[in-house]
Amino acid sequence: MLSGKSISQTVTNNKVVIDVEIAKKIANDLVSGDVAKAKLKITENNISLLEKKVTVKDSVINILEKQKSNLNLVITYKDDIISKQEEISNSYKKELRKSKTTTFMYKIFAYVGIASTGYLLIK
Repeated sequence: MLSGKSISQTVTNNKVVIDVEIAKKIANDLVSGDVAKAKLKITENNISLLEKKVTVKDSVINILEKQKSNLNLVITYKDDIISKQEEISNSYKKELRKSKTTTFMYKIFAYVGIASTGYLLIK
């Protein structure tokens, strides 16, 4: 009969007896498995926190973009107001020049009228 190498386990009182070296390897595998599970939970928690952080940053970015848009609108409205005020100011300046010219002409005609009346009275 030919026989091969085999691992033998003895069963006594519903217990399995395992070689010490194999038991150490099993214990190491169980510990490393528990460590891997703990690391996985920590990593999952970190991922969850990072996703929340990204969500908060995105909302802050959206708020800042809305503020920027609103400020640009305010600037546009202010520019429009300034241009309207400049138009009004220029219109008032033109009216003032016309009024000064008209007043100057009235003064000239008044002085000419007074001078001609005085000349006619003296003569």
